[in-house]
Amino acid sequence: MTTLLGPKRRKRQNGTQALADLLTGLLLGLLVLAWGMAYKGTLAEGWSRSLLLQTGQFGYLLLAASCTLGALIGTRLLPAVFSRSLKTGWHGVVSGFALTLSLIHGAFSLVGPRALSVSAVLVPGLSSVQTYGMAAGSLALWLLAAVYVTYALRARLGVRASRVLHLLAYPAFVGATLHAVWVGHPGPLYALSSLAVGLALAARLLVIRSAAERRSQAA
Repeated sequence: MTTLLGPKRRKRQNGTQALADLLTGLLLGLLVLAWGMAYKGTLAEGWSRSLLLQTGQFGYLLLAASCTLGALIGTRLLPAVFSRSLKTGWHGVVSGFALTLSLIHGAFSLVGPRALSVSAVLVPGLSSVQTYGMAAGSLALWLLAAVYVTYALRARLGVRASRVLHLLAYPAFVGATLHAVWVGHPGPLYALSSLAVGLALAARLLVIRSAAERRSQAA
């Protein structure tokens, strides 16, 4: 039975990855086209501003979903119909989209009438506009990139180190939340997302504590 399930799971993961690659390619193509028009000044200011906000909000929402799903993987709180491979597969897809949209969000802040410098976007504290909010966003972007890179290098880093570094996604989420609030975009999206991530983390910690107690009793 195990030999039959293995190929099926791999096929399902390959299909998920192919779909994610296709959607990512289409999304990137459209957004790069819009960014080029904004850079040349042929895109209306309203569109440029709207894309800046929407990529930030959707990137944040996907980051929240990734953190929530990541905390719940390994618990029994997710529907049993989803296999562990499917859970981790979609977790990776959502995380990849979150990083992609976050990078595009940063890129759109470099164009338009209110364009920032590259150093202001990438180096925390160098922005003269909304310094604290931009610094939080820059840190969140670097942390999220570190999570992605270290996961890609997990074979070299080792499983333990990779898992520890993967937890940087949660400080990245905090930084992204502070960025959104401090630059002047507070709202129910950020409150509800923070609540979801907090509850998922609390549930995971309870599961870890319960498992530790069972091991101590068995010993």
